[in-house]
Amino acid sequence: MELAELVRLYAEADASCRYQRVALALENGIRQGLAQPGTALPTQRALAEALGLTVGTVTHGYAEAAKSGLISSVVGRGTFVSSSRPDVDVLPPPSPLDEAASEKRGEARWSRSSSVNETSLRNLGFIAPFEWLNPSLPDALERLQKRLDFRFLSQLQSYHRPAGMERHREAGAVWARRYGIPVSPDSLLICAGSQHALMTLLTSLCSPGDRIAAESLSYPLLRQLAWRLRLNLASIRSDACGMLPDALDSACRSGGVRAVYLMPSCRNPTLTRMPENRRRDLVEVCRRHNVLIIEDDVYALAVEAGTPAPTFFSLAPERTCAIAATSEILGGGLRVAYLCPPDHFLEELEHTISYTISMVPPFMAELASQWILDGTADSVLKAKREEAAVRNAMVRSVFDGWPVVSRTTGFFCWLPLPEAWTGIRFADAAKSAGVLVAEGEHFLAGHALQEYGVRIALGGLDSREDLDEVLRILAGLLEG
Repeated sequence: MELAELVRLYAEADASCRYQRVALALENGIRQGLAQPGTALPTQRALAEALGLTVGTVTHGYAEAAKSGLISSVVGRGTFVSSSRPDVDVLPPPSPLDEAASEKRGEARWSRSSSVNETSLRNLGFIAPFEWLNPSLPDALERLQKRLDFRFLSQLQSYHRPAGMERHREAGAVWARRYGIPVSPDSLLICAGSQHALMTLLTSLCSPGDRIAAESLSYPLLRQLAWRLRLNLASIRSDACGMLPDALDSACRSGGVRAVYLMPSCRNPTLTRMPENRRRDLVEVCRRHNVLIIEDDVYALAVEAGTPAPTFFSLAPERTCAIAATSEILGGGLRVAYLCPPDHFLEELEHTISYTISMVPPFMAELASQWILDGTADSVLKAKREEAAVRNAMVRSVFDGWPVVSRTTGFFCWLPLPEAWTGIRFADAAKSAGVLVAEGEHFLAGHALQEYGVRIALGGLDSREDLDEVLRILAGLLEG
């Protein structure tokens, strides 16, 4: 988008505040197709001079446009138009059964608004962790029928308290301890997956206008939920060890920070692991400013076993709300997660569950409990780690010489890009070559990136040979 076009759009924008007119001018220009994804925008200083505004006003306008994901910045490289894509961590590709049904009805397959034939795309954008290794549902149903009498099975069709049945909370406490969360069955709530747990926390414990601190690259659903709940995201700088305590402290001193969102053992998308001293420093900042901690360590069980750092829940149980997920191990269709908050939040959070979904379906919670208590969950976790180890080794071999970030047993890797690429441009080039990846701009919590990169999920293809072929296509794009 040229500077002259932005000046014209600013003059036409109908907004009361100058920074809002800047944001509206950017939005209108992008919506009108005056700038394609990946296009560089005029510098904030140049636009400020052309409009007779302060640089601060224009910077505020750019930041406002970034909230909706229209633009993104990279420190030292400029601001660029983002790509309009579905949420890669929220909208999966169709299942084989969906595709077959659609074909019978003559319907088009779900797409990313592209002319590329979606049936030919191989999806490394959505994290589907080796779902062919999920527990056998037919076997589980057979064991369930043998194990439980008719009277108890009929109870699974009845209403129960929103927190969940006692036997299911007992299994939840066992599973939470796998994450290093020491909690009693009476101190947790059963939610319909980790996304529902996060929404329950934000709607219950935060008010419109509150600020939620998060690392500059973070789980994209957080941005979407904050926008819909009228919460403001505070993007906090990080380094190789995770969120910087001084940066969080500065944001808290500016006011309004209600909670901080963290994925400490394996951050999505960069796989950053936060060491113990960094966790303790962040806890000190949160205590100083009375800030809640949301610990959503969904990929903690996937990464290599070793001496784990203490969880935030164990370091600051009075202010940490931890989420223990099951879907990555037991299957995405099993929407069960265990929310472990401080006891003084339990009643309010349970009320929110009752207002939103009444309760998690007891039948789903029973399946999760059976798999947790009979050892199935641990066996599946072991098998998925073993498969992940093989695939991460493949990544390091194919991208030898490139600064790929890979954990021994993680479900995805992070590929920093050389200066010739933005994440959007690389993702579009990969898509043209038949491969879906998740560009780093999609995970942006603020409006400025430190570097461009893409996340590559390793579990979307059943065949290791297919994965090797796809990884070599991506490496070829870098080399070309």
